[in-house]
Amino acid sequence: MTGDMIADLLLPALGLMLLAFVVTRGVEMLVPETVLGLAVMTLVSAMLCWVLASAGFAVLYAVQDGRILALLGQTPSASAGHFLRLGAKAALLWAPILLLTVSTAPRRWKTAVW
Repeated sequence: MTGDMIADLLLPALGLMLLAFVVTRGVEMLVPETVLGLAVMTLVSAMLCWVLASAGFAVLYAVQDGRILALLGQTPSASAGHFLRLGAKAALLWAPILLLTVSTAPRRWKTAVW
C-alpha cells in the first residue's frame, strides 16, 4: 500500500465517515428527544450528508484540475446531477455511520426515556 493510495482512497473515505458522524450529532442537538425526532434527524442528516458529499466531490475535481470549473460551468445542470450521483454513491460509506449514530442517540437523551 503506497502513500498515494492512502491519500487518494483512505483519507476521503474516512472524511466521509467523519462527516456523517459530525453532521448527525449536530442535527441531534436540534431535534426533540422523541421517535419523531429520530426520524427527522435521520432524514435531515442524510440530506445534508448527501449534499455535502456531493460538494466535496466537486471540490476534489476542482483541486485535481482547475480547468474543470470552466467545463462544469458550461452545463451546470448536468454537472450538478453528476456530483449528486457521486454523493449518493458515497452513501455506501457515510450511511452506515449515520445510521449507527442515529441508533445510539436515545442513549444520550437527557429528558426522554427510551
